Amino acid sequence: MDGVLIAARFALYADLAALAGLPLFWWSMGGSARRGAIGALAVAGLALSALWLFASAAGMAGTPLLSPDWSVLAILLRETPVGMVLAVRAVALLSILPLLFRQGAGWNAAIALPAAIAAATLAWSGHAAASEGLAGSAHRLADALHVLAAAGWFGALLALLGAALSERRIERTAAMLERFSLFGTLFVATLIVTGAFNAVMIVGLPNLPALLDSRYGWLLLAKLALFGAMLLLAAANRWRLTPRLEAALKGGDTGPALGHLRLSLLVETSLAILILGLVAALGTLDPLA
Repeated sequence: MDGVLIAARFALYADLAALAGLPLFWWSMGGSARRGAIGALAVAGLALSALWLFASAAGMAGTPLLSPDWSVLAILLRETPVGMVLAVRAVALLSILPLLFRQGAGWNAAIALPAAIAAATLAWSGHAAASEGLAGSAHRLADALHVLAAAGWFGALLALLGAALSERRIERTAAMLERFSLFGTLFVATLIVTGAFNAVMIVGLPNLPALLDSRYGWLLLAKLALFGAMLLLAAANRWRLTPRLEAALKGGDTGPALGHLRLSLLVETSLAILILGLVAALGTLDPLA
């Protein structure tokens, strides 16, 4: 059942990260996210939230996913923060649907707010949810910022990869890559600061060395290694591959430069997906066990 729960968490994280990140990226670029994709992600977020709830209840009760213990579900919804978290997320996701029919330049910004709220609720479904008092509130705030920064990066990767794979408007793709560098730097800085804060809050500063003796610690190290690889690829995109593409545009032969950029973005996006899978698994583990 742990596998089902991890799969449900992974799918939910990926969905809400894309939902929050895509409109934020296109808003920053002065473009527009695809309404059909945003609508599908919002509906999927509702379905995956329900799947996560049933998988969590099944894991607690040791029952099959499709034959849940309704008393455990009732306890989760009424006596834990899960009920409030799911209610807030559902309201945020449902509020996106009528906005899909809104016209005007402010559409991306209007979608970005409820999408960000829906993604931020993930901070109340992991280790941060167990923290109490003022420290717990700070932990959840940091985790929410961590989630939103990751979503911004993930959504940008999806949009940039889609643009790079298209044969049309290569000039605009190069311009978007150049413009995203500032936002990317802010996302990375936020991820590093909030990630370090979350690690200290989860295990405690004196217990950090003990992570090397736990499964949680090794998965966390794997996540950090993948994150480091993403940073290297992002730096290559910014300082080498994008300038090469811009130079190739002036020369008229964009084939090799565009191919290298596509490969880099594809690998970086794949690494981001692997990190989401590790995060889904980490949230089910005892950090020091």
